Amino acid sequence: MKKESRDLFRLEHELIKRCDISKERFHKVRSTQWKNIYQAISDKYADKTKTWKNGLHWANTNGYSPKSMKNFLGCYSVHYATWFYLLPQIIPDDNMVYFLIDKGNRDWNFRELFWIFESYIPELIKALNVLNQTAFLDCGWLDYYIVSKKFRWIIGLNHHDIISCVGEGLNLNYFKNK
Repeated sequence: MKKESRDLFRLEHELIKRCDISKERFHKVRSTQWKNIYQAISDKYADKTKTWKNGLHWANTNGYSPKSMKNFLGCYSVHYATWFYLLPQIIPDDNMVYFLIDKGNRDWNFRELFWIFESYIPELIKALNVLNQTAFLDCGWLDYYIVSKKFRWIIGLNHHDIISCVGEGLNLNYFKNK
């Protein structure tokens, strides 16, 4: 088993254990699903018009695809360790979401690397709390995305403590009224 796979399994196991959550409510996507999910998200939201710094890895810093930017909802400065407690107010329903952890791309000649989980919002909040307290279980401070399972919206958090929001159906009144 490759190191990346071992790290992914360890992260999933540690989060489930530390957060005392069930695997039915927070889990990594099956390897047979990963490519299709990543491709759908990337096709809709990744800006592939540039020669470099394109793709989903750069979306929460350099902007999303031109088509999806028509539904750009804004960027907001947040505190990385607490902003996610607002997710129940931001996300209108209690359906599962995709949670993508951006592992970066260590070599520009290779593909982006994302770990993808499915989670309900209460469990995601618990997981993000643990991840922030432990520097992502010692993986370092990583950017991440939360995506509607119907691909209606995406929220990205980057290493500058900025969330970017694109799509339809998010309630961002808290940030707009601040």
